[in-house]
Amino acid sequence: MDSQEKIRLTGYNDEKGIKAYIKNHIQKYFLLKEMFIGKTSKFQSAKIFIDFWISVLVLGAGINDYFQYNFYKISYAERKTFIVGRKWKKILLECNGSTKIELFDDKLKFNAKFDEFLNRDWIDVDKADYKSILDFISNHDTFFVKQNIGSGGNGIVKYNSKEIKDVEDFYHTIKGKSFLLEEAINQDASLAEFNPTSVNTIRVVTIRDESEVHIMDAVLRMGNGDKSTDNFHQHGLAMKLDVKTGEVVSPAIDKSNNKYEYHPLSNKKLVGYVVPNWDKVIDTVTRASKVSKEVRYVGWDIAILANGEVSIIEGNCSSDPDITQMPEQIGRWYDYEKIINKL
Repeated sequence: MDSQEKIRLTGYNDEKGIKAYIKNHIQKYFLLKEMFIGKTSKFQSAKIFIDFWISVLVLGAGINDYFQYNFYKISYAERKTFIVGRKWKKILLECNGSTKIELFDDKLKFNAKFDEFLNRDWIDVDKADYKSILDFISNHDTFFVKQNIGSGGNGIVKYNSKEIKDVEDFYHTIKGKSFLLEEAINQDASLAEFNPTSVNTIRVVTIRDESEVHIMDAVLRMGNGDKSTDNFHQHGLAMKLDVKTGEVVSPAIDKSNNKYEYHPLSNKKLVGYVVPNWDKVIDTVTRASKVSKEVRYVGWDIAILANGEVSIIEGNCSSDPDITQMPEQIGRWYDYEKIINKL
């Protein structure tokens, strides 16, 4: 099984048809069991399988939850502290009223609503004429073409302006397909040193009640190779941050359960690194959290720019709790429950 198939299986797929659903979930179960536990005897395999189904029925856990939170080796009291599938859905419904919010799921609508927090050029292709697209490409050496609907780093392609030989042909190729163009981020030098081929971003999770924006979790994400994305579900790295200081407080982990004290490419130490301009990060997400009155739970993806400013890349109204719970293997349910019970 190649790496792309592993990424697909360990992610969250919208399978079409019951056969595809069953096939994917069987493959995912055995892939994750191999990744997290390794080879086991027939007796051990049967014991794990039964324990897995008990966790599904009693706790509402999914396949990813069971393996990535090490349920196979911790007590049920410890398992209850983790935000698993059923509790994740409860958070989304209590805070946002739905698991999908068009304002956050559609990048075009999100960019228009949160434009003051983006700090980068962007353009809606379908609303732009040829000259506007030509000017945008001429003004930016590198840029991204993004599909308006897409998650997990999918539907995003990076372009070098000099490599586009026929701009008019390029324009007609992307016109009428709900694409947007975005200026490539010029990130903070200290963050770029870890993995210069990706924009290394911060995920900050917030819940807004009637009077306050609560900073629930913060995670630093980094690429691990030549891809432009640091996305955890594309096997980037994730490490917990102290929400008060922006300091890395855990080793990095990837989706395959590999752990890193130092970045595997640059060999720079991860634990102890402090994200620059942390006060600006907190101020930005706090103000952005107040823009939409209907949405209370958001995972904000933040870039620190080379000029010291903060740029919101996107907001995730169904932010996956795996990225906040895996690095330290500490369940976050009870802290979230206290907040949502007061909404």
